Amino acid sequence: MKHNINNCFLDPVIKKDLFKSTLNNTVKIIDKIKNPKDPLLLSFLNQFNSYEKKIINKLALYHQKNFKDVIVLGTGGSSKAGRTFVQIAYRTFGRNPKFPKITFLENIDFQDFRDLFKKINLKKTGVIVISKSGETSETLIQFLVFLTKFRINFQKKKIYKYFTVITKKGNSSLRNLAKDFSINVIDIDSNLSGRFSAFSPVGLLPAAISGLNTEKIMQGAKTLLDKSLKKQENAPFEGAALHYAAQNSKINISVLLTYTERLRNFGFWHEQLIAESLGKKNSGFTPIHSMGATDQHSLLQLFLEGPKDKLITFITLKKQKDQIKINNKLLTKVKKLSFLKKKSLNKLLDFEMDKVCRLLSDYKRPYRIITLKKCDEYEIGYLMMNFMLETIILAFLNNLNPFDQPAIDKGKSIKLK
Repeated sequence: MKHNINNCFLDPVIKKDLFKSTLNNTVKIIDKIKNPKDPLLLSFLNQFNSYEKKIINKLALYHQKNFKDVIVLGTGGSSKAGRTFVQIAYRTFGRNPKFPKITFLENIDFQDFRDLFKKINLKKTGVIVISKSGETSETLIQFLVFLTKFRINFQKKKIYKYFTVITKKGNSSLRNLAKDFSINVIDIDSNLSGRFSAFSPVGLLPAAISGLNTEKIMQGAKTLLDKSLKKQENAPFEGAALHYAAQNSKINISVLLTYTERLRNFGFWHEQLIAESLGKKNSGFTPIHSMGATDQHSLLQLFLEGPKDKLITFITLKKQKDQIKINNKLLTKVKKLSFLKKKSLNKLLDFEMDKVCRLLSDYKRPYRIITLKKCDEYEIGYLMMNFMLETIILAFLNNLNPFDQPAIDKGKSIKLK
């Protein structure tokens, strides 16, 4: 992964001196991460020590052998990492027809349930229910809908074969329901925040079922973490210091502009990471996920001539194996595209991104570029850990706890009438 911040200081809006001094101050934060005292930070780091490879692989194999469809019930941090991994599997490597199709159900719109039940064969469908607290109302409702459907079609004593529950240890509504139906439960750390749980069974089980190599995901994440704590990788520290300097210049919108469809779901994961980790005490960044080149025809006007309150992060791929070329004779019919002669379609996407970068430079709008070598397990693990660490460092710089979400917890305590 390559991190280029050279174009963040085109306009004196972001003070380079503040960026440099903040970057130097991150040394203290390295010590804080190396010697964690906060149980929430400790739980985040312990994901690598508690990686249950055998359990995950065993469950993944069970789902691959027995089901044509796997439905994942969960919302927020219980689904976004899994969705990211599965999209990487399907879009980078292609969905293996021998493995079940994975569908994520995050909402409680009755139409979604009705449409889904028309498409699946219950006898060939596995259901994974994920809620860290075990009390997420939407997930419990989803679970009850599926239990009701399965009870109509199967004897109660056989239902356990189709379900897996992932939740924290201890008493909860979800665990009690699972116990009542003798459903297998995978425990996760109660101190592990959902948006930081990608490297736990929450994210890794769907990844493994899709066919991804979870060891490589963990290897990528662990490599970024280790190199960063040894100051051999500066990207997360630069990113945090850059955003800190930006917020002191009244920039409060963080735009993630991805130039590959394979990272569309990654953008949704990133939105939650930024919003819940930093949006506290009347501060934080509003995250916007944008897709190139699509949003050049909808949001780019705002990015160029709107308020100077945005810091843009590009994510692109260095090399893409699959090359789609256009017939040269046909290209001659469109003069403005003649430069694509004997070139691949990917070159056009690269050109579109370069064009946007030039425009942003002309308008003196700050942006950075993250370039991935490829879009595989190792790189996505490396990339996700980079943004997690960047967010944690930025939160510490602002004296915020990146792992809690007090306003959300308050909302969960409101009882339905």
